[in-house]
Amino acid sequence: MAPEIFDLERLRLRRPKMTDAEALLAIGSDPEVARFASWPLSTSMEGMLGRLRQRATDWESGAEYYWVITLAHDDRAIGAIASFVDKDAAEFGYLLDRHYWGNGYATEAARAIVAWAFSMPAIRRVWATCDTENVASVRVLEKAGLAYESTLRQAIVRPNISNEPRDAFLYSRVR
Repeated sequence: MAPEIFDLERLRLRRPKMTDAEALLAIGSDPEVARFASWPLSTSMEGMLGRLRQRATDWESGAEYYWVITLAHDDRAIGAIASFVDKDAAEFGYLLDRHYWGNGYATEAARAIVAWAFSMPAIRRVWATCDTENVASVRVLEKAGLAYESTLRQAIVRPNISNEPRDAFLYSRVR
């Protein structure tokens, strides 16, 4: 089972609460934040509340672990990070309020998830993808200890850019 809270140097990762909906909606409805996402812009509070309820169900079933990213001294959500664990591999993805970009917060959160994943003896591989134009995410993944593995051609639809599948970089770290 995943830890419900990670207390990091500058951040706290914790399970989301329904009261996070407003902040998460603001982040997920920002076109700059959602530009390279594989999901469309968040547009309704009702939809966000439904996603938070689903995340709680997914957590309990082990299908997905999802943490809200907050500053260590402030409980307001500034982003989120999720991990899907499947047998011997763990995938992760994240988003961060653009007002907090450039501070190393995404890297700090990603490093925590990579370390947690590798703390499980069965995990042999941790991986993530990002759009080939998302230079900032490339840097985050590299700083989190992942290495470029391949380019996935026409692999992921980024609905906030195009309805056509786009190329993605695959980054990973193996034991």
